[in-house]
Amino acid sequence: MANFILIFTCFLLGIFFRRYKFFPANTPQVLNRFVIYISLPALTLSQIHRLDLAGNILIPVSMSWILYALGVGFFYTLGKYMQIPKKSLGTLMLTGSLGNTSFVGFPLLEALFGVGAISVGILVDQPGTFLVAGTLGVATAAYFSGANVSAKQILRKVFSFPPFLALLFAFVLRLIPFHDSAYGVLDRLGSTLVPLSLLSVGMQLHFHPEKIKANFKYLCWGLGFKLFLAPLFFVALYVGIFHQRGEVVLITLVESAMAPMITAGILATEYDLDVELSNLMLGIGIPLSLITVPVWSWVLDSVRFI
Repeated sequence: MANFILIFTCFLLGIFFRRYKFFPANTPQVLNRFVIYISLPALTLSQIHRLDLAGNILIPVSMSWILYALGVGFFYTLGKYMQIPKKSLGTLMLTGSLGNTSFVGFPLLEALFGVGAISVGILVDQPGTFLVAGTLGVATAAYFSGANVSAKQILRKVFSFPPFLALLFAFVLRLIPFHDSAYGVLDRLGSTLVPLSLLSVGMQLHFHPEKIKANFKYLCWGLGFKLFLAPLFFVALYVGIFHQRGEVVLITLVESAMAPMITAGILATEYDLDVELSNLMLGIGIPLSLITVPVWSWVLDSVRFI
């Protein structure tokens, strides 16, 4: 319960600070930079060093790639049927197919399963969601904007991202035993991720009733897919078809139900897609997921799927 109180407190404080301008306008960018350069790399080094690789790591790594392919196919078909404008369609593919598996995902995983679940979340996020966003996501955004992006530019983005470099470094360091003091320092730095990331998210959210009304149909399809249809698909795939069980599967399923990825919104903005729709997918999807994700976790546990 304390972890959920922390999540909602930090989230609401972020909204409060933005509304009353307690901090400079660029505060979310500063907080994001701290999380990306310090909190998340420290957490990655600590958790990957403790990770038991005897389990099935293919499931958490593969989920984001399958989700993106599923989302692109779903929204492409929907776009043909509903005649969705090109830029809006590209925005739905990005925000509806990429999950917020770190900034919102890690705090929720810690609240639902404990800090140890973050090691599985890192496998979902770094070789999964982040790599998808940095490669297929960039290519999708460029295609729907009409821009040209080279493979060299994509690789530069991927291999200059500190948490991804920390992930590669963490696997190498598994060969070296860590002293307790090293874990202590990394854990303290990593513990800043939850409050800072949720403060940042709260400070970036905007709600405009008129814009919501104008985009209501697209929002229903985008968030309906991301928060409900996608996790339902993975329950059918991993549990129903492949008969997988265990905590790793449960954590992966919960990660599949996360809100749209903030980076997906950034890509939509950078490539001049439907920025208004992108902001609404994030602004409504993130707070909504703070309710729907725990519900998914409770349902999966209650019906004994895992």
